[in-house]
Parts: sequence; structure tokens; C-alpha cells
Amino acid sequence: MPDNLNKISVHVWFINDNNEFLLQQRVATAKKFPNMWGQTGGGAQSGESSWDACVRESVEELGLKPDVKKSVWIGTIKRPKDFVDVWLVYTDANINDLKLQPEEVQNAKWASLSDIEQMQKDGTFIPSILPGFQMVNSYLKMLKSFCKKS
Repeated sequence: MPDNLNKISVHVWFINDNNEFLLQQRVATAKKFPNMWGQTGGGAQSGESSWDACVRESVEELGLKPDVKKSVWIGTIKRPKDFVDVWLVYTDANINDLKLQPEEVQNAKWASLSDIEQMQKDGTFIPSILPGFQMVNSYLKMLKSFCKKS
């Protein structure tokens, strides 16, 4: 991609009814963040929409197809070479039913907010994804606050 253009990337945060996030562990041979935990995601391909990239990356990496009716676009983050669309997808997928992409993902687990905070302290959570994770948490807090008022 030419230096003067920005690509579209997606961060896909899966959440279940227990308010746990589905995290995936990168393979030990990954060029960036080997053995670290983060969300599903990646870059859009030529002509692909953000939603299409969300679905493709989720299916490729986890064998899990997001349901558009259970998904919310949270917002966009501008980074130096891309725009990152942040998606929140509600699912109660069973870890044992996932089909991990062996070239990229070595493990997956459901993690609570406190689990993720501990992973941040331990240095096992990918630091560059924190802005998207914070967007998701802000959205969830807003939604919780709104639901209490209704």
C-alpha cells in the first residue's frame, strides 16, 4: 500500500452473557506480540467493507461467524497508517467449538475485566489494542447506565 494511503483495519471484541471477552493468544512465531493475548482482527482486503473484514477475520482466526443482529460498530480509531473500526459482537460461543487458525492463533479463552486488567499488569495483553478495548468498555458502561434509567 502506498505510504500516503490509510487502510481499514478491524478489532472484533466478542462478549458473552457473563460479560467476559473472548481473547485469542497469538502464536509464538508471530512477528508482532508473540504469545500475547488480544482480540480478533486484522486488515480489510481491497474492496472489502469494515463489516466484511470483521466477518472474514473472525471466521479465519476462530471459525466463528459474527451475527450482524448481535453486533455493534463502536467507533473508529485513527492510527498512523490505518483507521481501526471497533466492533462488539455478542455471542455465547463455546471455546471447544472454535476452529483456531494455526498460523496465527494458538489458544482462546473467555476473560473477565479483572482477568484482562491482570494480563495488562503481567504484560501478556497486547498494549496497542487498549484504545479499542477502552472504547468498548465506555460503550458498555454507557449502555448499562442508560438501561438503569429506562
